[in-house]
Amino acid sequence: MHNFFLKLYNFFRRQKAIGFLVLGLFILAGSYFSSKIQLEEDITKLIPSGQKQDALRKVLDNTEFSDKLIIALSSEKKNPDKLTAYATQLTDSLNQKLPEYIAKIQGEIPDEGILEVYDFVYSNLPLFLNSQNYQEIDSRLPKDSIQRRLQSSYKDLISPTGFVTKQFLFKDPLSITNLGLEKLQELQVDDQFKIHDNYLLTKDEKHLLLFITPEYPASETKNNEVFIERLDKIILGLNENSEVKADYFGGVLYAIANAKQIKKDIQLTLSIAFSILLILLILYYRRVYVPLLLFLPSLLGALTAISLLYFIKGSVSAISLGIGAILLGISLDYALHILTHFRNNANVKMLYKEVSKPILMSSFTTAIAFLCLLFLESEALNDLGIFAAISVISASVFALIIIPQFYKPPHNKEIQKANWIDNLAGNRFYQNKYLVAFVIFLFLGGIFFFTKVQFNEDLSQLNYEPEQIKKTEEKIKQISGEASNITYLVSYGNNIDEALEKNNILYQQLKELEEEGKIKSFSSIGGVVLSTDKQLERIETWEEFWTQSKKDSLKSNLIKESAKLGFKEKSFNRFYKQLNKDFNAIFLDDYRNVNTLYLDDFINKSPGFSTVTSTLSFDKSQPEILQKLEEEQGIIAIDRKQMNQDFLGGLKTEFNQLILFSLIAVFIFLLIFYQSLLLSLLTLLPIAITWIITLAIMAIFRIEFNILNIIISTFIFGLGLDYSIFITNACLKEYETGKPALKTYQASILLSVLTTLLGIGALVFAKHPALQSVSVVSVIGVLTAVIVAFVIQTKIFDLLFFRRKKEQKAPFSFSALMHKSGSKEKLYLNKAVLENYRYKTVFSKAKKEFVQNRERFLKVSGFLNPGEKVFMLNSRFGLLPVFLSLKNPENEFFVFDLNEKSRNISNNTFKSNAENLAISENWPEDLKPYAVFIISKKPTTEIASNLKENISRYAEKVIILTTEYENRWLIDLNFEIIYRQNNILVFKKMD
Repeated sequence: MHNFFLKLYNFFRRQKAIGFLVLGLFILAGSYFSSKIQLEEDITKLIPSGQKQDALRKVLDNTEFSDKLIIALSSEKKNPDKLTAYATQLTDSLNQKLPEYIAKIQGEIPDEGILEVYDFVYSNLPLFLNSQNYQEIDSRLPKDSIQRRLQSSYKDLISPTGFVTKQFLFKDPLSITNLGLEKLQELQVDDQFKIHDNYLLTKDEKHLLLFITPEYPASETKNNEVFIERLDKIILGLNENSEVKADYFGGVLYAIANAKQIKKDIQLTLSIAFSILLILLILYYRRVYVPLLLFLPSLLGALTAISLLYFIKGSVSAISLGIGAILLGISLDYALHILTHFRNNANVKMLYKEVSKPILMSSFTTAIAFLCLLFLESEALNDLGIFAAISVISASVFALIIIPQFYKPPHNKEIQKANWIDNLAGNRFYQNKYLVAFVIFLFLGGIFFFTKVQFNEDLSQLNYEPEQIKKTEEKIKQISGEASNITYLVSYGNNIDEALEKNNILYQQLKELEEEGKIKSFSSIGGVVLSTDKQLERIETWEEFWTQSKKDSLKSNLIKESAKLGFKEKSFNRFYKQLNKDFNAIFLDDYRNVNTLYLDDFINKSPGFSTVTSTLSFDKSQPEILQKLEEEQGIIAIDRKQMNQDFLGGLKTEFNQLILFSLIAVFIFLLIFYQSLLLSLLTLLPIAITWIITLAIMAIFRIEFNILNIIISTFIFGLGLDYSIFITNACLKEYETGKPALKTYQASILLSVLTTLLGIGALVFAKHPALQSVSVVSVIGVLTAVIVAFVIQTKIFDLLFFRRKKEQKAPFSFSALMHKSGSKEKLYLNKAVLENYRYKTVFSKAKKEFVQNRERFLKVSGFLNPGEKVFMLNSRFGLLPVFLSLKNPENEFFVFDLNEKSRNISNNTFKSNAENLAISENWPEDLKPYAVFIISKKPTTEIASNLKENISRYAEKVIILTTEYENRWLIDLNFEIIYRQNNILVFKKMD
């Protein structure tokens, strides 16, 4: 893989113009397609799906529970006239100055509104009557009852207000319409209000309420901010020199406060953090352009991801992009690792050889972890998984291509002084027994606590709530009676008639619950707005009730009794027509045309989905009642606590499953990449330890998970995985070459930790609780991840690899536990030899070569007598010397090898530490003791000359394993061939 990137590097190095052209075109194309993508700002898309959650999401999309502004006008003394005067001034000002920001203002009931409602009920009277009403009507039909009612009406008629009574009396002498009007009282949550001068006042006449529906939803903070600023000016102006003072509250205030605080927190904390980070990076790399170069691959990765999402979906959740932007801190690691390795070694070929594999492994494993978000049934989290996965992979590729092209590492090592990061990275933390004991103690203690971390389902606690807004909210709640437990009940269906039908059923249930005293009160249009079927049913009941004989009897009694009071025979003709009228079902628009009913607050109709809202209040929360009501198909309760539980109750469980899926998927990938069960487990084990310690710390300090910081746990998982992969590769490199490599890898990891802590960690100083929550969990997770990687992971490698090599033991392997030594092993020492190369990049080559040559090696070993010292030319990974030193332990072997790679690998086999084997690039001081010479490869002219001289003087035996080496001169020196087969020539000096 590193050869591919090296070829790309060389190509763009030669063709710089093409490179810049390709980069420019990519940025232009990516920017164009990214700008075309549609952003969706619906926060509910974060919520995992399910039958109930999907219905709840639809309901929330089609109803407005938090966008209204409540304005409370208050006077210290009882003063209804001044309250209404202030209200009139305020509504006039709002209508004149803010018409573009206000959809409607409610609170004033015009004079004609009362007559409008009466006429509407009168015209459709059967629709507003139930079975109890007909029992009451039946009690008003006897002659004596009619007599009493007419006498009472007559007294009202001759009173000063008789002109009002007159128009109602002749239309309805039995006051049947009033029975229908009673249903409208059910639209009120309670009866603590009264109407004064057409305005809604509390009964103590100290408060007046107005309701504003803003033109823009609460999420449109930019427009609402202007609206609230102008509203403040109007109210401040009216409050000045007035006994009446106005306060207002609504969800839009919290939305604006949150947006402002988030903006302020991010600007302050990140500006400070990035300033420090820029200085740090410039000082460490000694290049001014490094910060720009560092972020370039991440930005290109994000551009790639958004462009691909445009082609895949066409739209993306803005929330997922926001969270993804935070998570892209992971992709900075790749640039940091490349820059740090390049800084310490300016050889491009060596750079690609060292970093290509770990960087691609890190990006692919992290991408796999993010893609596990697709297992969650949440659109926004699915978008996040795709966005983050594409970003990290493409960022790693861009980092490998771009950074070596632009970064110029210092060539003079002498002027490159070590700084505090280098010094800290140079420590081998696993050698500190106290530090190791401390981390083990954290892990063992964490086992008892990690399951006790809590999940906070209350979304409101993620909001920034300024004290002044909270006080105003509580004050207005007390005035409006909302201090009690109010729950919204929403009936929904595919069309309005279906929703109304379900609401009618709900209305009957609420009526029964109120009569039984199980709920405090309720507000519903179930007794007012009926489905078509229910309307037809009630019209049929009306017609069945008013039989012809009943109508004739009522008319006769009315004429007789009214005549006694001086009424004319035709006085009640309109009432008689009402009894004979053919009533028809009416449409929803007929209801909505009665403006004073405000039915739009209860009904929402859209293509394919309609809702009808009712409210009920409890003295204390009773979830069992809500659960019973929700058992009806098409009814859902919108209670803040209950809704959060419905939305988020299973989220913690799903994320536990997500972590499990991620571990399994990453483990499979590591297994494929390393082709070793042990290395895969050693890389994954620190993640499990990090997770347990992080959760335990959260549980001990009572830091709770929530909808935001539990998503950031993916960030911790990804970073920890990167650290583990780089530490594994560093340890393997040291094990293979014997050269210190841990310092460079630890330095790049420390830089990653610093950038993370300065970036997302700086948000711990934010005032917004959501930002604080995300930051605290990230800081704990990242610090735990780096400590576990530096201490525990390296300690395990020390125990299983480094120490065993010093003790001339094979590295630990699971296969060794199950291996049984047989006759074949005793003959060829297959396992004993190859264990020297296990977990090294040359293992497959070494295994192949040994299998091909072990018969030859065995034959060679047979020509060695005990006690003989053997000089060997060239080692080829040390396969033959290792085999011979194992097969002939009584012999001593000296290997002369000028090939640095081969010599380093040979010298770092655990067998190379044995007393009877030495491998060097220098000739031994004295070749006289060496009686046997083994030549594996044709030597150079200079070496051949030196070799020939020493063989002629000291050799008793010469074994040649290559056909390229000229050997006739040995015959001239009195050597004879004692074996010639399988490309093995054995010469022995004759006496």
